[in-house]
Amino acid sequence: MSAFEKFPQDELKTLRDELRHAAVDSFQSAELLATFLSQHGYGVSHHDARFAASRIEQVRFALPHLQAELEKIAWVM
Repeated sequence: MSAFEKFPQDELKTLRDELRHAAVDSFQSAELLATFLSQHGYGVSHHDARFAASRIEQVRFALPHLQAELEKIAWVM
């Protein structure tokens, strides 16, 4: 999506820190992603969020990758 919202860097960093330090499993990470997106007015499939959480972890929570994954899984409401 070319017109997708670019989330503020400070919010992405907060989300990244929560994902890194919360010692959560993929289901809990998916819930954090879903909550973040819903707070910004987007929906998300929990199935897609679980896979995104796994991919985000594999790249060590890099902010550009986090933004890209959020773009892939967000549903415009």
